[in-house]
Amino acid sequence: MINNFLKDSSTYVVASIISTGIAFITLPIYTRFLSPADYGIIALFLMFGKVTAGLSSLGIQNASYRYYFELKDNLLRYRILNSTNFIFLLLVYALCSIIVFIFSSWFASVIFNDNIYKDLILFAFFNGAIEYLINYITLLLTAQLRSFTYASIIISQTLLRTFITFYLIFNYQLTYLSIIYATIISNIITIIILVYLIRETFIFRFSLKNLKKSLLFSYPVTPNKIISMIYSSFDKIMLNNFSGMASIGYYIFGQKFGNILKLLMDSIGKVWLPHFMSNAKLNTDDSRRSIVNRFYELAFFYMILGLFLIYYSEEMIKILTTEEYYPAMYVVPIYVFFYFFSITGTISVAQLMHAEKLIYRLPVSIVSVLVNILINLLLIPIYGAIGAAIATSFSQLIVSIVSSYFGQRVYPLPINFIKLIGLYIVLFIFTIPVYPIMDMEINFLVKIMMKLSFIITFIYIGFKFNLISAKYFFEKIFHFHKSLLAR
Repeated sequence: MINNFLKDSSTYVVASIISTGIAFITLPIYTRFLSPADYGIIALFLMFGKVTAGLSSLGIQNASYRYYFELKDNLLRYRILNSTNFIFLLLVYALCSIIVFIFSSWFASVIFNDNIYKDLILFAFFNGAIEYLINYITLLLTAQLRSFTYASIIISQTLLRTFITFYLIFNYQLTYLSIIYATIISNIITIIILVYLIRETFIFRFSLKNLKKSLLFSYPVTPNKIISMIYSSFDKIMLNNFSGMASIGYYIFGQKFGNILKLLMDSIGKVWLPHFMSNAKLNTDDSRRSIVNRFYELAFFYMILGLFLIYYSEEMIKILTTEEYYPAMYVVPIYVFFYFFSITGTISVAQLMHAEKLIYRLPVSIVSVLVNILINLLLIPIYGAIGAAIATSFSQLIVSIVSSYFGQRVYPLPINFIKLIGLYIVLFIFTIPVYPIMDMEINFLVKIMMKLSFIITFIYIGFKFNLISAKYFFEKIFHFHKSLLAR
């Protein structure tokens, strides 16, 4: 099982490394044609599609994923349930597209201050709907442990989007529209391929009984989704109103570099969640210990990578972008803590999903969004993008605390939270020096080595915490490295 975990994890990680690598290799080109304000427009476009399509989906993809593990041995029953959910989504999106079209002028003027013109509003919803369907199907691929298929799709989609973007930039001199059009076209091609690849899970049947079953499972996610969408969009709307489109661009670049950690977490999470569900189903002391031990390993690995991002965000931004984008390097360290705090969510959300108690995510989200809105209102008018990053990270801390409480309540696991809290304190202490180091006028190589010494010291302290033994950690790194080379 461990070898399969490492094999599948390495495949997902390779896909993320390649797709992320393509995105970063192309940054020096994009940032010479697109301004931070252009990236702000793209961010608002993607945000609107994600919010509207996500809310109207009612979280039904969670039901298709959850019941796959229960019904995979009865393919006909699962095909009926999955097809019902997919058809339901298509009907909902068709209806919502009409509503979005009718109110497109209102969205453009009231929500976005005419920074996105109304003709793009419908395209934004359409793109968001296609992306949700892509996520829906790729989630099923991960449930089936078809890691190579998933990796091939993700890499191909990234390459296709990049080629189309370049074509539009160099042949038609488009700026932000090049990325928007390329994203829509590549998503359409990708969803067609995905539907074909997973055709065995579909059948021309629609069952009201199965739809009811799926909605009863996923409906607790709907209020949570509403709150989550407010959470993810409020900061960008406020930045647009108080600091301008360029500020959104800095914030997005902070996210972009912080998202390197997210990509790794998502990649390994595609194997982690099936591992959790399979062991949770056994419901033995050994299976619980297996879950927790794997969680410790992943948490420590995520934290090490996050520190690399925090310390070397300065070098990455200065090498890959123009001076116009340099303010973004001060956003990255703060935003990485959003993902640090979300590490505990990888286990608490799985606990709630296994226990079929997703309703507990509602109070978690209510508290977090209230905190997020309050801090954004206080900090964005003063600090702009940095204030938005602080609000996002702090509210995620609240989410993690409350979510962990409910997760332990519905499916207790032997997690040593005192040890984790101690490690978070150490993380915070090691992050503080990064800002004065950024402002130091010293030799480039000296600065790099200084930062590396901080990271090595953190790893040493992590071993002293006994979060994971040094011998076991390096054995895992060695086997993981072999898995990557085998790809």
